Amino acid sequence: MREKLLAFANEYAADMDNRGSDGDELRSINHPLVFLFLGDQTEEALRQVAALNGKQWNNSAGVVYLHVGTKPLDADDDRRLYRWTMPGAAGDKKSLRADLHKRFYQDEAKLLELNVILRKMNSRIAEFGRMYSHMQRLNIAVVTELDDPCNVLLPELTVLIKSVFGEHFRSVMIDLYGLLEEKQVEETYAFSSSLGVSFLRETDSYQDRGYRFEAMLQVTGEGIRLPVMHGPAPLFDMVYLLSNKDERGIFADSGMQGAYDIISGLNLLKNRKAQQELDPQHGAYNNQQFKQNMIPPDTDGRCYASAGMARVKRPDQAIALTALYHWYRLALQRLEENSASRDSRELLHELELEEGRSSRLAEELVSEPAKAVDGMYGMLYHPVSPSELKTMTLREAEIALFGGNAQTFFETNVARRVETALAQRGLPGELERRFRERVLIHPAYGFISGCAWTAETLEGGIAHELREQLRENAAHIEQCREELKRKYDERVEAQSFGQASLWSRLRNQLSVKQVVRHIVDEVYGMKLELLYLETKQQLLAGYIGKLEELHAYAAPFAERLRRLETALRDTSRSSISVTNDYLGRNINEFYEQVVKEIAEELEERRGVQFYWEDRCLGNISALLLQGEEALIDRLILAARKDLFSHRLFSRTFEDELLKRANVAASYDNREVLSKEDLFRDLYATLENEAAIRIDVYRSTHRHRYEEKYIFGDYQSEFVQYAYAVDHGSRTYKLGCIHEKKPSGIEKLNLMGGFRLDDLMYYRNGKIYYDTYVQNGYQFHGIELSGPEDRSSEPKALPDQG
Repeated sequence: MREKLLAFANEYAADMDNRGSDGDELRSINHPLVFLFLGDQTEEALRQVAALNGKQWNNSAGVVYLHVGTKPLDADDDRRLYRWTMPGAAGDKKSLRADLHKRFYQDEAKLLELNVILRKMNSRIAEFGRMYSHMQRLNIAVVTELDDPCNVLLPELTVLIKSVFGEHFRSVMIDLYGLLEEKQVEETYAFSSSLGVSFLRETDSYQDRGYRFEAMLQVTGEGIRLPVMHGPAPLFDMVYLLSNKDERGIFADSGMQGAYDIISGLNLLKNRKAQQELDPQHGAYNNQQFKQNMIPPDTDGRCYASAGMARVKRPDQAIALTALYHWYRLALQRLEENSASRDSRELLHELELEEGRSSRLAEELVSEPAKAVDGMYGMLYHPVSPSELKTMTLREAEIALFGGNAQTFFETNVARRVETALAQRGLPGELERRFRERVLIHPAYGFISGCAWTAETLEGGIAHELREQLRENAAHIEQCREELKRKYDERVEAQSFGQASLWSRLRNQLSVKQVVRHIVDEVYGMKLELLYLETKQQLLAGYIGKLEELHAYAAPFAERLRRLETALRDTSRSSISVTNDYLGRNINEFYEQVVKEIAEELEERRGVQFYWEDRCLGNISALLLQGEEALIDRLILAARKDLFSHRLFSRTFEDELLKRANVAASYDNREVLSKEDLFRDLYATLENEAAIRIDVYRSTHRHRYEEKYIFGDYQSEFVQYAYAVDHGSRTYKLGCIHEKKPSGIEKLNLMGGFRLDDLMYYRNGKIYYDTYVQNGYQFHGIELSGPEDRSSEPKALPDQG
């Protein structure tokens, strides 16, 4: 269930991120884009970057992806994804990269396969040409991990791709994104560092202004090879190095996810459709200017860039879960109010349990069998003289006359028939049917009322009222038994025989028939009354027993409803706890009020019972019978329809944050954050989270150049605040990428100008590299110049077969 709730919260956050934005068209790229993910270790990067692009770019369907590695990629139905499995190395760790490079040139069939795949990709781009504003330029983004051996083929693949695609595009721009995971804890850390350093050294040679490359890499179906050429020029337009550790030396909690965000964000920034600038001072991004400013003219051009990205969003997941919790809690409160609002007399009448109805039922059950008492007048009796009877009690007289026959006759012909009629009538079963139909299945009552009304502890509850009736009837039974006992103990001579004959009265004698009639009329008349009371007692006891069964049935369901409330609350609080302090301020209190306000509107418009309508929550108890997940699904559906569509859930990021931050504040509350305080904290968070994702030796190195961009509304108060923070003293270019996205703010920091020797990774890993080389390891496909010589000319050309 928790997974379902979190999935719902994520879906809601995604919906809010894309809802109501007048500037969504700005999230489109202007020119075709191809991604090359090079190496077996880039599979996760491919999945994540493709997902980000698909989520954030309107024309992402036209983006094409190529994965190159020694292992086949898992099957995927995505037609944008192409795969090429390169010939693997023999397995000698000492010459792994060099062997991969050599086998690439030797396997002509695989090389032909690669050429065919590239031309298919070219055709795919042309099919989606209408998605782009211009088709003259193609952007290629090459993504690889520094320590992946496959990147030894970087120049071959890059130049081949550029040559094939260059037949259809006037300009092909290629950027390299080198991914670096610095948290190395495995025993292979030294070898991995050596691989990374070898790649960086090669990349340094590729970026020389005099770099040249030529090889016979184009292959036709007839086996004819054609050359591909590059240079003299740097191989890549820009080289970005992105690590899971930032320049502060802090490892990111999200690992490489931040790097994937940056890759997607940078490709959008460099290649986005942009409307006319509303205000030139907001400074749109210009890739050429950034490149020129980060590479001083007096250097050889071997300078690199990195970036950091922060995304501060309205905590939509926490908001969704909190609103859902209060929506359910309110519905549960209404059920409990319905339960408490019913008077006990109304309940007894509704369930046909009034005392008068129970009495009538008992009378009906006794009335027919009671007619059998008339047969007792004709019972045979023993000959006993009137004078003997006169001195006896009624009990002694009955025994003397009938022995046990009278009592047996009564039990057989009256009491047992009443007992049989009571059992056959099935009155507790009728009560259960009524209770289920009128309480448990009723949408406005259900298990909450069913549990409460049958609880013995509830004053005024059904069970309580029936037990009162039972106690009163028991008292009547006890009184009737005492009266019967007293009657039995009376002497015959003390009885008044109103129907005695005149001759008997004159003679002062009793007839036996008079005594028999008196016993039947008086004694067994009282026994009939007692039987009626006992029948009513059994009826009430049966009702109470059935209510106890119904309580035992309803109570666990009512408890499940309340446990679900607890689960929703805990999930909500857990989601709130992971947000930043100021972003999570007062979420629970604020959205409790919001949900209550919306519910009051709905109650006023549609009536208090609108919760139980099919177009809202419906029958909560019936849904629970299908399981908590069915109830959660309906709760989410109703929340989407009646809650999240309301204007109160459509506030912009800034407006929502300000209102929520002050929800519980009194006028003189000095602890409440002002608008300026909130903006200050928001700005600081964006700046800290957008720290450059590479660890350089000197963060203020000589050629450091920075640009920072906020993705948001030009006219928003926060963007105005950000521009005013250090206006006049800032040493970096600040720009705003205009997007009217209401759900949050993004910031992208760019930094360039550092060289290979500035990298802490390179400085630390070079000793491993040099040591491995001294121990006979071959890391390069072609022999580079000496470690300190930056000439781009190779010592030997590769074997091209």
